[in-house]
Amino acid sequence: MIYPMSLALWALAAVGLMPDVAPAAYASLAATVLRAEGEPPQSRPESLGVWIDSVRRKHDIPAMAAIAFRADTVLARGIAGVRRSNSTEAVEERDRFQLGSNTKAITATVLATLVEEGKLKWTTTLADVFPAWRDSISADFRAVTIDLLLSHHAGISPFEDTDAKDFRSIPRLRGTPTERRAAFTAWVLRGKPAGPIGGKGTYSNGGYTIAGAIAERIAGESWESLVRARVFKPLALTGAFAWSDSADLNQPWGHYETRGGSRPVDPRDPDERVPPIIWPAGSVELSLDDYARFLQVNLRGLEGRDTPLLKAETVKHLHTSPVTPPDRFGLGWGLQDFDAAPASVHVGSAGAFYAITIIQPTRDLGVAVFANAGGARATAAATDVAKALIRRFANVGEK
Repeated sequence: MIYPMSLALWALAAVGLMPDVAPAAYASLAATVLRAEGEPPQSRPESLGVWIDSVRRKHDIPAMAAIAFRADTVLARGIAGVRRSNSTEAVEERDRFQLGSNTKAITATVLATLVEEGKLKWTTTLADVFPAWRDSISADFRAVTIDLLLSHHAGISPFEDTDAKDFRSIPRLRGTPTERRAAFTAWVLRGKPAGPIGGKGTYSNGGYTIAGAIAERIAGESWESLVRARVFKPLALTGAFAWSDSADLNQPWGHYETRGGSRPVDPRDPDERVPPIIWPAGSVELSLDDYARFLQVNLRGLEGRDTPLLKAETVKHLHTSPVTPPDRFGLGWGLQDFDAAPASVHVGSAGAFYAITIIQPTRDLGVAVFANAGGARATAAATDVAKALIRRFANVGEK
């Protein structure tokens, strides 16, 4: 194996495929949020903590965090549990959790800023970006556009698991993360497509490695520095990358699901780190409030309002399928209806964390849920919380 890892990487999940929230759980949430008689939930953003704690205990998750928000306000937030299962140290609101594949929306945003600056177009092709490679790029890939790449319509192999055949076939790459991403891109583009180009979407982490390499080629900076400068700094976010900026032992540890409970993953262990070439697909770590601030930019844009980060037109483009007929793949987002309203959704997990978000512009509503564990229990717990929050606030001030 090229990288000493054995964890499943990221997969887009449709919220419609997730388990429904039990009526009893929904009733429990409503009672918790409205604990203060006569007080609207908007004025009690801290009121979810007790309920979140009960959900994470039920599913045996070390820690969970959740937030519900509108474009300009926070409706409710809650965080409960411990930073790692073999410690009593409680999680705190500013603690960072891994986003997994929800990072893709951040990478797509970086490229969107380059589009707004006129350095790229959505119709820019791979051959345009890498002219020196034009003759070596497979004819099938030469005309692939930025739009198709970011929406998983470029025919790039999934690269979903470090034990999978496509991942194990990657040649040994050397140099900085930027140099390795460029070499990976050149290697992939010399090969054959793994799926139809411009047809049925093929979800691909590898496609987002190439997207990161494109940003690096166009801007002349590393993907990491571009994320810091173009997303973190304008929004005043304190973010990191895949346990890699520093092994901060005071941040939540990830956990693998086992029959005996949750097994903590030491962030100092190099065998447990996400390979740098794949960081643009799923490596960003943010706190709950910082992630919500990024999501609120998307919500405001979808509501037709320009933001300091991107124009409304650009945000809407990110949340639109670029193929005909349209499908459920936007640019860094999954697109579907949820509870009879349009939704942009994404789920991310690098095996030891779990993150889910749903935003609904017609309801001026979004939610995000984190868990510092992966596996079926974390999926069920986070899904229940996300659905319950959407259903709790959907009719409160609905547009």
